[in-house]
Amino acid sequence: MIQVKRDSRTIRSQAGDYPVCIENGSLAKIPEELVGLGLDYCRVGLISNPTVRRFHADRLGEKLRSSGFEIINFDFPEGESYKNLTSVSRCLDHFLEAKWERRNPFLIVGGGVVGDMGAFTASVLLRGIPLIHVPTTVVAQVDSSIGGKTGVDHREGKNLIGTFYPPKAVWIDPGTLGTLSIRDRRSGLAEVIKYALIGDSELLSYLDRHLIDLSDESFDPDIWFPAIQMSVRDKGDIVSKDEKEAGLRMDLNFGHTFGHALEAALGYEGILHGEAVALGMLSVTRIGEKLGITEKGTFEIIRDLLAKARLPVKWPGAVSYPEIEPFLKNDKKTRDGKVTLILPVSPGRVIQSRDYDTRELPAGLVL
Repeated sequence: MIQVKRDSRTIRSQAGDYPVCIENGSLAKIPEELVGLGLDYCRVGLISNPTVRRFHADRLGEKLRSSGFEIINFDFPEGESYKNLTSVSRCLDHFLEAKWERRNPFLIVGGGVVGDMGAFTASVLLRGIPLIHVPTTVVAQVDSSIGGKTGVDHREGKNLIGTFYPPKAVWIDPGTLGTLSIRDRRSGLAEVIKYALIGDSELLSYLDRHLIDLSDESFDPDIWFPAIQMSVRDKGDIVSKDEKEAGLRMDLNFGHTFGHALEAALGYEGILHGEAVALGMLSVTRIGEKLGITEKGTFEIIRDLLAKARLPVKWPGAVSYPEIEPFLKNDKKTRDGKVTLILPVSPGRVIQSRDYDTRELPAGLVL
């Protein structure tokens, strides 16, 4: 039996504050939530992908139609390899041909790839239309749907094209995670672990007690609810203080510089985002220890935590440092050709350490 819970918080944004609501079973309430946002008169672009549409979006579309909404569907292809401007162009064509109007919102149902591309399209279509996220993956629920980042990949690296474009609302139904594969849920746990490692001692304590349950093949939304709740709190607090990533928000990139480079070097195939982030966290921890910034023993603590979540702790043997170095140089945090790393001081504390020449990193100790 699912225990009904609800948590709601407001995220501050220069473009207007917006709510993030977490509630088991909330997917069924979205038509009335749209009315509450003053969007009861309009057409809705229901953006998803084929798998999520089969599990969630079609059912949601029927509820919206029965409530009087007109629905225009669009599916992005599945997979990071399709996260590009060609896919965005197809989406733009679809809605411009449908004579879309600026008041008509996009309702994005899905994970990070769908959310990033759908939000980017919303930000440029007619110079901006209303955007609502209904995230259905762990990464999207705890991270990518919150904070207004949009993006598509380029051959030079991940998320190098994008905008800051906050949504009108984010509605999270933890129960939707039950349709994910166990590998996808475990991958998403990397982002939850990240929040604990950059400064949330309460979440770290929760993970110490429940990480085995969270990574188990069985799914219990009541176990997941607090993990999502605390992650949303952490993300919301940070992006409310630093929306455009001028300082504090960069801490959220812990593990992502190397993780994104690994994804790009592998052509976005064979590894999931969270798996790459887990390996990225280990890489910068090893670098931090060798540079004397990270306390000795931190690497083993983080490695054991990730292993407990059944995430990878060894780099793919087919990838060498020279293959990922070009993508490190193209990281969005690069300044004057030198990369900024988010390095742990200890579990629960990180610092932003700037101006590393990628050729001078202790590469042989990273992989």
